[in-house]
Amino acid sequence: MEDSVPIEIEKPPLDHLIGVAVKAHRVLAGLTLAELSAKAKVSPAMISKIERGQVSASLSSLEALAQATGVPLINFFAGTVDTTDVSFVAAGEGMTVQRLGSGFGHVYKLIGRAEASHVNFESYNVTLEGPLPPRPLYQHEGIEFIHVTDGEMIYRCGEGLYNMCPGDSLSYDASSAHGAVELKTGTVSFITLVAKAVSQ
Repeated sequence: MEDSVPIEIEKPPLDHLIGVAVKAHRVLAGLTLAELSAKAKVSPAMISKIERGQVSASLSSLEALAQATGVPLINFFAGTVDTTDVSFVAAGEGMTVQRLGSGFGHVYKLIGRAEASHVNFESYNVTLEGPLPPRPLYQHEGIEFIHVTDGEMIYRCGEGLYNMCPGDSLSYDASSAHGAVELKTGTVSFITLVAKAVSQ
């Protein structure tokens, strides 16, 4: 199999990206071209050209349009910012980040992570092997999502017990006590994603 490589995608021109954002916010605000024109005091023809990326709008015009649609001016430039935190993991790969003693048979494989200005997340492929000995439940900050891919288990979240089979998912506040309490098959595999707020 050939190694996977990032696909280079040509980025649209700046004027086009700004125009798409202007139109999107106009539509979200429920405004027609004429209504936005009246509020922003920018001609309908000019707004139309801006939305289609046919002109380089002045900052004063964009500021007037932002105020009229009720969004910060920077929102019109969101699509122009390059993505700075991306992770790609090919099928069957990933980094084993933790293996609790052989008695636990609990393997975490990190398969993705990303961070933005206000939130970060990590995703893991987790494999549990039976028999499952008693263990403390987990509690931590953030929210968590799990999706079972193989096997069957009883999973506790707070006061609830959930019989989870392949295809089943669970989302919850990770500050609630959670974890597998019984394996009904020899092994269980699931994908888990944990998202946490970033301290400002």
